[in-house]
Amino acid sequence: MGVGQTLGRTGRTLATLWLALVTAPQMLEAQVGLTSSMAQVALVARSAPRGSIQGVSAPRETGRSGSVQEASVTVRLSANTGHQLIVRGTGAPSSRIWVRAVNGEFQELTAGSSVTVARNGHSAGQWDREVQYRIETPDAADINQQALPVRYEIAINPTM
Repeated sequence: MGVGQTLGRTGRTLATLWLALVTAPQMLEAQVGLTSSMAQVALVARSAPRGSIQGVSAPRETGRSGSVQEASVTVRLSANTGHQLIVRGTGAPSSRIWVRAVNGEFQELTAGSSVTVARNGHSAGQWDREVQYRIETPDAADINQQALPVRYEIAINPTM
């Protein structure tokens, strides 16, 4: 390798170094204004609305007055959104049944009719709801020994 080649290389190296030094302040200026800081991030998870009835206890007599018995059952349910618990009559030709509605009044339940007995606006979880009945039977049958002619339903409240 000759002296001319070495000077040629050295010249190119010096030119590259000089170009880097001239442009370096501009590169550094581009970095000004970038800082590290805390950022708040929100994570949102959505789930399809669901609800279910896990179980219903046997009727328990809570009182009696002549041919009218008072009884209650416990309904265990869960939901991940607002819901309503509804009791629907399935028919009973030999007795009359009233159920305590969400407003506190007893409403007669006939075959095919329904009464809302509990309402939960927006919260999710698992609950035990007590449902109270008044049953009029002509033969004074023991409520603890018979099944009530009702069906329990859960209605999911739509969210907008």
